[in-house]
Amino acid sequence: MVATASLATGRASSSPTSKTNFTVAVVRAPPPNWPLPILSTNWTGITLNLSQAVDKGIELVADSARSNASLISFPELWFPAYPSGSNKNDWYRDHLPGYVQNCMVVGGPEWNRLVLAAQQFDIYVAFGFCERTDRSIFMAQALISPSGDLLVHRHKLRPSGEERLIFSDGSMDMLDVVATPHGRIGLLECYEHFWPSMTIPMQAQLENIHLSEFSYLVDDDVKGANWWEVTTVNLGAEAHYAVLSGAYVFHSGIGAVWVIDPTGVVLANISSEVGFDEVPVLYYSINTTSFNTSKTYDVDGGVSWSVVEQIRNGFPSYIPRDPGTFVDHHEVAIAALLSGNFSGERSK
Repeated sequence: MVATASLATGRASSSPTSKTNFTVAVVRAPPPNWPLPILSTNWTGITLNLSQAVDKGIELVADSARSNASLISFPELWFPAYPSGSNKNDWYRDHLPGYVQNCMVVGGPEWNRLVLAAQQFDIYVAFGFCERTDRSIFMAQALISPSGDLLVHRHKLRPSGEERLIFSDGSMDMLDVVATPHGRIGLLECYEHFWPSMTIPMQAQLENIHLSEFSYLVDDDVKGANWWEVTTVNLGAEAHYAVLSGAYVFHSGIGAVWVIDPTGVVLANISSEVGFDEVPVLYYSINTTSFNTSKTYDVDGGVSWSVVEQIRNGFPSYIPRDPGTFVDHHEVAIAALLSGNFSGERSK
């Protein structure tokens, strides 16, 4: 296994992908026009531009391919940007309309530019993006193959915290793992790694490579950070995920990034304090020749139908079998977001 943390330099992207040296590029640099430093919520004078984000994204795709990466993973909502601090500073009034306008449409011009980049540079491109449909916006993820095929397209099942004020829920049928010549690959976003309803269906599908796309994270000692914004809490969740799934976990996000092996050991990491111009991407290579892509489940495994059934049957009898409201599907209409009087009233 080889880890590097440097600017992309060098080799032509036409080089054949190596199964013994499958290199993943983990993006940690922010998109254009995102407030810095990392924990800033000051959007004064900032105007998002999806086209500029795609321009920068394609530059990183090209640089990664020239550094012999076979896959690049962008953070959550990197296109056009994560709306950090959206509940502050009149963000809904001043920035929400522009944010919605700059969300990506699947099959639209900016989407097609990323597909073309995957083809041109012969690289898998995984990315987090705000997806706009006719009705709602979603926290979306996609995995594009080097031939331009859409391998994974999903929506975050349950947006977290303030995200639920503007983003609609995804659906369980989007929790897919896809077989590639280099292993079975799956994706989840940020806090999805804490919810069994999202982790168990993925782990049961026997991933080899898991792409964990977060918005941003900082080192534990950064002043002013909330518990969900620091490394330790999220690294713990992903190490647990790696052990149960048996997958290598590649964590992307603005700031701190890392790679975890199937035993929960951190193989490589970069501090959030390292400059983005100095190190925009973490590169790490694995040997994929031992991956069994034909095995898609294990009926005798620790994450299997029998285990889920055991949990259901053993659920404490005194707790009412009341469905409650936690899993109710939540949808926010674009019309409400653009009504001119959207206040960000909290949803459950």
